[in-house]
Amino acid sequence: MIITDIVFNHLDEIPLILISILFGSGMFSIILALTVTGWIGTARLIRAQFYRFKGREYVLAARTLGVSDFTLIFRHVLPNAIGPLITRAMIAIPGAIFSESFLAYIGLGIKPPEPSIGVLLSVGQSVLLQYPYQTLFPALLISVLMIAFNLFANGLRDALNPTRRGEE
Repeated sequence: MIITDIVFNHLDEIPLILISILFGSGMFSIILALTVTGWIGTARLIRAQFYRFKGREYVLAARTLGVSDFTLIFRHVLPNAIGPLITRAMIAIPGAIFSESFLAYIGLGIKPPEPSIGVLLSVGQSVLLQYPYQTLFPALLISVLMIAFNLFANGLRDALNPTRRGEE
């Protein structure tokens, strides 16, 4: 299980690096790289959620009554699947921030005149012994951003969970 987590999590870095090398540094290559690698997990989640609710009793009853597929998807399946999808989108934001920072840190992303957390960390590393705060504050910023978006995603997941509607 741990090996699959390591392989699955680090396979995104390879296309990110390759696209950044092919298209050069800059915002276009970062957006392209994140788009190419970021849709796979979301597509798997959407497919799993739709298959999860496809066999439920209320969906089978609606299908038996002759409800169209469009109505079935947007009235019965999508409202129940929207919570995990929004949570996935919120968790993808810190992943994108971290990926951009990683590319900028290793020199394949945004270059030093442009502001980026990775650029700040890279520049701060060169003067780490004289000015350690130049790496401390960007590291704290990226940590706070990751924690904040994860907590926000958990809150949205709890708020959008249809099985908990009406509870306090």
